[in-house]
Amino acid sequence: GLFVGLAAGEAGARPLDKVKESGVLVVSVYRDFAPWAYVEDGAPKGIDVDLGKLLAEALGVRAEFMIRPADDDVDGDLRANVWRGDIVEHKRADVMMHVPVDHDLALRNDMVVICCGYGQERMGIAYDPAAVPVKSFAAFRSRRVAVEGDTTADIWLSAAFNGVLGPSIDRGRTFEAAAENYRSGRDTALVAPRAQLEWAVKTAGRPTVVEEWPMPGIVKSSWPIGIAVRFDSRDLGHALDGALEAARGDGRIAAIHAGYGVTWLPPQD
Repeated sequence: GLFVGLAAGEAGARPLDKVKESGVLVVSVYRDFAPWAYVEDGAPKGIDVDLGKLLAEALGVRAEFMIRPADDDVDGDLRANVWRGDIVEHKRADVMMHVPVDHDLALRNDMVVICCGYGQERMGIAYDPAAVPVKSFAAFRSRRVAVEGDTTADIWLSAAFNGVLGPSIDRGRTFEAAAENYRSGRDTALVAPRAQLEWAVKTAGRPTVVEEWPMPGIVKSSWPIGIAVRFDSRDLGHALDGALEAARGDGRIAAIHAGYGVTWLPPQD
């Protein structure tokens, strides 16, 4: 199908045998993306980091992490991390974690193979029930709601109810800043994907529930996440898919999530 005419075995591709020979699986994760990936005391931590180690272990090699900031879009991330490499060093990873398993994304990016769903992101809301009397986003016409700026949640809140929530939206420059605005009591709720909410409110210091409310008109309220490898590393993708399938089946993936206080949501189409 899509791969006709692309030169196989192009320099720098690292299919399965090469990874095993080198003894290293290079894994790309997002920077400042707790609980999925973050740096603590100089070491990478997070769900995606632990899963990267699990994948390397399954191949009999060690994991080496490339911790990269998010580009403007996932297409840019795939380009910089998987198939072309970054502009400065041209260094790229064997596998990138936390890629949306999305048909259109895959069609646009024929230099990569997206596979191996290992979880599901679902939009949620964390709120203080004493401060938010009804389970409707309409409540934020008169109450402040925290959100990371320029995210799916921010875009949806800005447009919801013909824009009437605009004055109540408190945008943090990062998710951590938005979470702190909620934890400090400055805002009554925090909107983001559920895993980030569960992680952020462990230290809320105020009564908090995490739920999923209907978000009418949102482009996507839920999406599966998986991994990406280069188009010429399909054998590597197959091996990693097998490792993830085994880890889903025997409870290791759920246990990794639980270690960060996060509920594992199995991938759905």
